[in-house]
Amino acid sequence: MKETLKNVNHLYDKIDELLNKYDSLKIDNKKIKENLQLLQLNLKDKEKDYAELKKKYDSLKLVNAMSPDGESVLAKKKIRKMIDDIDDCILNLMG
Repeated sequence: MKETLKNVNHLYDKIDELLNKYDSLKIDNKKIKENLQLLQLNLKDKEKDYAELKKKYDSLKLVNAMSPDGESVLAKKKIRKMIDDIDDCILNLMG
């Protein structure tokens, strides 16, 4: 009889432990979901930034094609800066 009571108590302890772990996992899951939502919003912002920078890049590329040589150096520097900004955005997305 004592052994059965001991086993039942052990079973209750294990159930309590599992319930505590379950609650902890629910909290962790909620935090992960919130983090995912923030990352998705951040990704949308970065995609919008990327699209804007791409438009600017395309415009500068067109201007560069029509510019005299003196202005093309400045245009190339601006394009290089935009490419660097795009690379930074991509690196931030990869986290």
